[in-house]
Amino acid sequence: MTPIGALYLRSLIRSQLRLSFVVLAGLGLAIGLLPVLAVVSPRLVNVRVLGLPLPWLVLGVLVFPAMVGAAAWYVRAVERTERQFVDLVEHQ
Repeated sequence: MTPIGALYLRSLIRSQLRLSFVVLAGLGLAIGLLPVLAVVSPRLVNVRVLGLPLPWLVLGVLVFPAMVGAAAWYVRAVERTERQFVDLVEHQ
């Protein structure tokens, strides 16, 4: 591998790592704020929707689609980055 190829590869890896941290931080922040919300507004803990406590409903129903959406966004972003990398390498 040439030095420029190594530089391109490191750049690709950094880009993908940055994307993974963005997704992880976003989901971590969203899920991590749920207990904070329960402490700040304890009335929400006692709210029931369709017979289920609201916190359980949020954790069981809303968190998983958010994870799937974040994963889908991540895959599209990584694939776009890889396509850009391939175009860059092929046109050099």
